[in-house]
Amino acid sequence: MKKLNVLLAFAFFAFLSISATAQDEITNEDLRRYALLNEVIDAMKSEISVLTNKMIKNQEGFDGKRYKELQSFKGDEAKLDELGANDFEKKFMMLIYKKQEERKTALKEVNSIMATKMINGGAKKFKAIKEALKSDEAVKERYAKIQMNFSAAEGDA
Repeated sequence: MKKLNVLLAFAFFAFLSISATAQDEITNEDLRRYALLNEVIDAMKSEISVLTNKMIKNQEGFDGKRYKELQSFKGDEAKLDELGANDFEKKFMMLIYKKQEERKTALKEVNSIMATKMINGGAKKFKAIKEALKSDEAVKERYAKIQMNFSAAEGDA
């Protein structure tokens, strides 16, 4: 009877570990959704640059060269003073910075919502995929193939 109890206990724990492994497995569908999410986020990030370039282009008396000279200020007006910015340039750079930060905040919110809603298993699975892509070569290879399929589909569109 003791042997039977030991065998049943062993079988039960083996089943639990298999179930846990199956739940933690990263499927191709998980990777596809993760890749799609990243495509959306990357597109949104590029829109920040488009917005910035449009603002610079439409602002008389300011150009891309001057923006590049002043862009390291990161919202710090004192830094703009150090860089020799006049009042107009300071105000304009602060406006650009504010718009960029608004977009970045919105981007973080969208990323969070999409990670929890698009990925089966929510944020926990999202984090597991992210970690696996850093350390698991097999997952990296599968993900690279999925990304290639996305790139090929974009080329066909």
